[in-house]
Amino acid sequence: MNIKSLLLGSAAALFAVSGASAADVIIAAEPEPVEYVRVCDAFGTGYFYIPGTETCLKISGFARFRVEFDSNDDSYESTARGRLNIQAKEDTELGLLHAYLRVQADTSPNDAGTNTFGYDGNAVFDQAYLELGGLIAGYTENTFVNSKNGGASGFGSHTDDGLAYGDGQANQIGYNFTGANWFAAISANDDGDAASYTPDFTGRVGGVWGGMTVYVAAGYDQSAENFGVKLGLNTDIGTAGNLIVQGFYADGPTAYSAATSAPAFGASMFTPEWSVLGSYQHTLSSTLTASIGGQYSADYYTAPITGYLPLGSANSGMDSWAVEGSLVWTPVANFEVRSEIKYIDFNQGGGDATRGMFWLQRSF
Repeated sequence: MNIKSLLLGSAAALFAVSGASAADVIIAAEPEPVEYVRVCDAFGTGYFYIPGTETCLKISGFARFRVEFDSNDDSYESTARGRLNIQAKEDTELGLLHAYLRVQADTSPNDAGTNTFGYDGNAVFDQAYLELGGLIAGYTENTFVNSKNGGASGFGSHTDDGLAYGDGQANQIGYNFTGANWFAAISANDDGDAASYTPDFTGRVGGVWGGMTVYVAAGYDQSAENFGVKLGLNTDIGTAGNLIVQGFYADGPTAYSAATSAPAFGASMFTPEWSVLGSYQHTLSSTLTASIGGQYSADYYTAPITGYLPLGSANSGMDSWAVEGSLVWTPVANFEVRSEIKYIDFNQGGGDATRGMFWLQRSF
């Protein structure tokens, strides 16, 4: 080996050692672990896990534009509504733990009383309640109107504006009992009467057989010292039809009845001694449904609900009848075009009115 070869070999060895040392200095950072949002399929579609928890969250809602008219005051009004629903669910050793929040706001082109063009509606909590197993507490529909375990037994006719069925929400605490083919619910409701320690009480019980639901609901209005009872049937007819029949009785002015307003008396609500409601909806095609309904109410009590007067069985002899219809078109998924019309007529000077509405709604 000559001197030249020795020098070249030494230089190559030195370069290799230097290169290895330089490579050791450059250390690539390990990527941080990322917890991606996971789909939660335990409670149906649309839920996902809140990262780091076992709580499943769902966000839904709609944007709606609505135009309505009323022949009683020969006017029309347009409104826009935005609604956001938030649900949180998880299973626990005490049953399902659930929270529900509904935030919504309505806008209108005219600020009532000032004729100011355009104003923004204030967002409010339209509903906010929690459930643990059968326990329910918070602000939502009272159980005379609807129970969370009652399925098809809730609300009134097939339209959004609806025939009279005692619609109402309240701060409440109650319990829902659910069996294989039956359900029951009871709640104590805050009626806003600061002078009394006694709440209103409402309840519901029913059974489900195939496509048929039969139920009875009752409510006691402690301020008026009166009660109301509702007996109902919701049943599928064939594969395309659905029928709702409800009967009402009240022993005096109360919110828990088929209370409604007479056109000649503005927004004041009046309670009939008894009423019967029927509504039929038919699916005409995969994108089109229609409904028709009617209601007769007899012997309205003389005091409006806002008066809360315990008049016993006193009544005015005033009767009413109403008919309604709707047509709903869904040209694409999550987009609805709805039109409704309703006519109501009172005797004994209560007046009559035709009301209609049309809306466009995008749901998510």
